[in-house]
Amino acid sequence: MQTYQNINEFAGSYILGVLICLGIGLIIGLEREYDKLKEEKGVGGIRTFPIVAILGFAIGNLVDFFTPWFLIMSLFAFILFLAFHNFSKKQEVFGQGLTTNLALIATFVLGIMVSVEYYRDAVATAVIIVTLLSLKTKFRSVISNITSEELFAFIKFSIVSLLILPFLPNTAYGPEDLLNPFKIGSIIVIVSFINFIGYFLVKFVGSRKGIILTAVLGGLISSTAVAWNYASRSKEHPTLAKKYSAGIIVASAIMFPRLALFVYIFNQDLLQYLALPFGVLTLVCIVATFLLMRKDDNKPDTNIELGNPLNILNAIKFGAVYVAILFAVFYSDQFFGDSGLYYSALIAGLADTDAITISMANFALDGEKLKLASSVIIVATISNMLVKLGITVIKGSKTAGKFVGYAFGTVILLSVIYALVSMG
Repeated sequence: MQTYQNINEFAGSYILGVLICLGIGLIIGLEREYDKLKEEKGVGGIRTFPIVAILGFAIGNLVDFFTPWFLIMSLFAFILFLAFHNFSKKQEVFGQGLTTNLALIATFVLGIMVSVEYYRDAVATAVIIVTLLSLKTKFRSVISNITSEELFAFIKFSIVSLLILPFLPNTAYGPEDLLNPFKIGSIIVIVSFINFIGYFLVKFVGSRKGIILTAVLGGLISSTAVAWNYASRSKEHPTLAKKYSAGIIVASAIMFPRLALFVYIFNQDLLQYLALPFGVLTLVCIVATFLLMRKDDNKPDTNIELGNPLNILNAIKFGAVYVAILFAVFYSDQFFGDSGLYYSALIAGLADTDAITISMANFALDGEKLKLASSVIIVATISNMLVKLGITVIKGSKTAGKFVGYAFGTVILLSVIYALVSMG
């Protein structure tokens, strides 16, 4: 904003508005001109859009001298002009120019926004519009590869997050007000959204792109699933056992940033206690991955069975697990003190680390038990790493079990040390 003020002092507010409108028009017009060259049809380009933006700005400035109805009638007249222009053309040109017409109307409105000194908002909106326009080919490619199951999953997610969640009562129930339907629903939606994004990253980026990349993206969904899949493959392809071991390790490394994200969302103060141990444990896994990986032109089939992109039953199951852990944490603290929380973490970590992490983040919201909560979360990760190590040893080759054992053993040892220090 300081830059705008300096230009305003030098050139005047009107010239400043014209320059901003010129920039907005050029940003959108350049993209439309390029698209028009490819399509060889359409209306509006690098000259039209700046003129429309400046026209909107000029009309916006004249409102003070006339009436607000002047602005409304001008916008209506502009839309009417575009309609007559399109209907005077062939139907195929009209169809292909629809997006451009909407962009022209948006540019006119952005010019009006500049006239009331919404400079940053107008420029930011222009950037978003041009980004959407330029991603047309990418959007078409993605949509053409979406299955009906994935489409319905997106619709179901939208219904759950936009239609059901807002109407859940934001009222606490139960002992010590543990149960809040809206908060529980929000947790289910957040976790489902992260898994949803992870699913499509694996589908559109990770498929057949190499063991490590697929493992990294697969770890966004479930590092345990990657361990289960890659352990079996290491036995089927002994010559690639080191690389599959690296895949298991790096997928588990993703667990720590993922849990840090949950902590940041639900209790930012807790993150300062987990940033160092999570950072060290992630670094150990990444270093182990680099040590195991060597250059190899052989790109085996590394697809992971993704399953349902949004399984509502699984989402409800996660909510049930979260509530169960919430009560387990509460009663463990009531009857057994701090030691009960560690027992809860060991049990919860056998199946999932997300629920116990969110539960402990909420448990420490008062700020008095942040250190305790961090060590309990670390104990849960120890339990989860032991599960994945067991999967690798039982289902995988001896080589995979050995290398994953070295890496996970180091992680578990460091985690135990941290937990013991925190308890002390």
